[in-house]
Amino acid sequence: MGRISPATSGHHSGLCEDAEGAGCVVAVITITIELRTGTRHLAVNSERSAAGYAEAVIESIPREALPVPLTVSCADPGVRNRLTSYLLDLQTECLRMPSANRNASGALG
Repeated sequence: MGRISPATSGHHSGLCEDAEGAGCVVAVITITIELRTGTRHLAVNSERSAAGYAEAVIESIPREALPVPLTVSCADPGVRNRLTSYLLDLQTECLRMPSANRNASGALG
């Protein structure tokens, strides 16, 4: 059985092979989200997965704790910029949504 080793040869797919030819997957996108309760680190190998996991974390944050600082790290600046913009826009959208016990104008009821 092959051993898992990090991709150090600049593979863009995040896949690497050891000497025995066994493939392994390494994270190519990392997202750090700073929460009041601590830091959440997400490490994935696709833009879609990164967006989905980070979206789930952000949507679980209480509205009064938003916005939260976040950092997206990726070798591809296009992916990094798209994810960062999307996650910042998502936080803004979450802030605009009425909370569960308020109506659209923000009044209780």
